[in-house]
Amino acid sequence: MAIRQPIVSEIAYRTWCIDEYGMDAMFLLEGDEKALLIDTGTGVFDIPELVRQLTNKPVMVALTHGHIDHAGGMDQFEEVYLHPADFAMAQAVTPEERGGYVDTMLSMSDGIYSVTRYDVVVPKTRARLLPLQGGTYLHLGNRDVMVFDTPGHTPGGLSYLDKKERLLFSGDACNMNTLLAAMGQPATERTCVTALKQTAEKLEALHPYYDRHYNGHIGYADAKSCMPMPECLVRDCIALCENLLAGTIVGEKVENPFCGECRLARNNTMQIVYRDDQVK
Repeated sequence: MAIRQPIVSEIAYRTWCIDEYGMDAMFLLEGDEKALLIDTGTGVFDIPELVRQLTNKPVMVALTHGHIDHAGGMDQFEEVYLHPADFAMAQAVTPEERGGYVDTMLSMSDGIYSVTRYDVVVPKTRARLLPLQGGTYLHLGNRDVMVFDTPGHTPGGLSYLDKKERLLFSGDACNMNTLLAAMGQPATERTCVTALKQTAEKLEALHPYYDRHYNGHIGYADAKSCMPMPECLVRDCIALCENLLAGTIVGEKVENPFCGECRLARNNTMQIVYRDDQVK
């Protein structure tokens, strides 16, 4: 029988990973006074109801970036924090696009999930987006979360560091399959290889403050796990970016379901999907 509910795992004290049918992962962090939900997934189930089952604290919602699979469920909440550079991207997401993403991910999930495009939740009202940028502290009550600007995958990428539990949540900023060319976004100083390299360097500098690094796709597609990323991943990302910028590595031409015609470069644990105009 296929899995009919999101998979919830307590990955640390008062910290939960919510795997949305292999399409994306959300994270709920609870403090003494309030809770923080990082990302809202694609939005194919009642997210607030599930969150209420895990915590009775008031919940603030903050996104890592504005793509379909992280901002798709944002309208289930009244207010959502996001970097302003991704506001337009998040607001442009349509129910039809979310359904299309569900179809694409189901084709990669080996039939283990019981969910379809018709499960996409479409609230009657839109969330009010509030600006959030690096350098901000989110105070949850005896638990503070630091926010960092981590562009590259999108211009408004954000990562969240929980020093108390020594956890880093980076969305898609630097994972094992980092897409720079996703959704046909233009090449800018915040969506290029140099931006990704600088993001990876920032995350590596934070390494003394975290033991585990979680991205936004734990249990991706048919992967049945909730493990953090390899410790060497960020260093591998820096090295791969340096090689791309130096021209010592040129990715192979590929067709990607989320990026169209592009290139794919890889090393030890890291692969980057990019266009030629993003090598700058």
